[in-house]
Amino acid sequence: MAYQALYRVWRSQRFDDVVGQKAITQTLKNAVLQNQISHAYLFTGPRGTGKTSAAKIFAKAINCPNSQDGEPCNECEMCKAITEGSQEDVIEIDAASNNGVDEIRFITDRAKYSPTQAKYKVYIIDEVHMLSTGAFNALLKTLEEPQESLVFILATTEPHKIPATIISRTQRFDFKRIDTKDIAEHLAYICERINVPYEAQALTVIAQAAEGGMRDALSMLDQAISFSEGTITMKDVMEVTGSLTYEMMDRFMGDCFAQDATAALEDLAEILASGKEARRLLENLLVYCRDLLLYQKAPNLLVEKSGYLTDEFKKLAEMIPATQLFTWIQLLNDTQNEIRFTNSPTIYLEVATVKLAGPPVATPTAGAVEAYTPATSSPDSQLVQELQRQVRQLAEELQQLKQNGITTTSTSANTSHSAIHAT
Repeated sequence: MAYQALYRVWRSQRFDDVVGQKAITQTLKNAVLQNQISHAYLFTGPRGTGKTSAAKIFAKAINCPNSQDGEPCNECEMCKAITEGSQEDVIEIDAASNNGVDEIRFITDRAKYSPTQAKYKVYIIDEVHMLSTGAFNALLKTLEEPQESLVFILATTEPHKIPATIISRTQRFDFKRIDTKDIAEHLAYICERINVPYEAQALTVIAQAAEGGMRDALSMLDQAISFSEGTITMKDVMEVTGSLTYEMMDRFMGDCFAQDATAALEDLAEILASGKEARRLLENLLVYCRDLLLYQKAPNLLVEKSGYLTDEFKKLAEMIPATQLFTWIQLLNDTQNEIRFTNSPTIYLEVATVKLAGPPVATPTAGAVEAYTPATSSPDSQLVQELQRQVRQLAEELQQLKQNGITTTSTSANTSHSAIHAT
């Protein structure tokens, strides 16, 4: 049999197999148990987080005659046919290549007929945001007046492109990015099942590089297995993912802390020459600065990395102030946002390197804040001071007038009283 990629072999077949989406899978299981099946669902979220897999599991669960606890049995003919994609009542469509009005009208016309073998006729439309406006309008009519035993499952990575009229007629489930720890644990489980030895931290690096997508993580693991010579090591994973080694980051950040811009720029040129991608480079540096900060404040949180932290890393963690790390993290984050919209990321990286290797930004002390006076800052503040002086002067004059007025009134009253008695 031809080789199959890991993400195909280890595709989730039960709700409990879907990693990192417990709230969604539990809700869908309960819907199956209680027989509360809606006519339309919308699965949204980043790529590789289990949207299409959950859709196929749900299609099996609602049609499986041996379903238990909301899970499909995966043993009956119905489950096997849906898994293989040969069940004619469960149709999976890629909207990227079938996005016209005619294709959707063909689907909606077929949707009018009852399922032939399954209990529910299920249409899974992947990348549904790619449909044209006319196609959405054709689909809307079917969603407004759904046929009995018909279920639409729409999956997309860009829900903002779907008309509100479509969204309002579906039950929406937002799939989140999978936690790094959950991905690493699942990769370890797979490695143990296929008898591939590994270094735990190597799997964590793969999980971080996958950015919350299980499919990407499995693809990287596949590459790492092919690249490695028996055991998946940190070195192998660094090569496969294009990540920076700790030694590279030690040298680069050390030169930045020493304010040696020339050496830091040379380090950057060497890193880029080795084929490292700009975006991945920034991610690695951000994680490195975060690790420095955690090593200072909460070293117990880095226990899993303790065997990989170099002496140079520990030395830098002792020397670099936390305020400097805050500044670096902010700068790296800003640069990460900037390179998303440019064709010349190297320029931004070089500018960021010069800033990282520059003198630390001075923060005003409490004494400096107290000593600060608005009079020395701008002409506007001088005008404010002059107005304040005039207001104080007017207040003093008003107080004097009040006192004089009270005295005059009292004297007049006494004189009038004496005159009356004399009369």
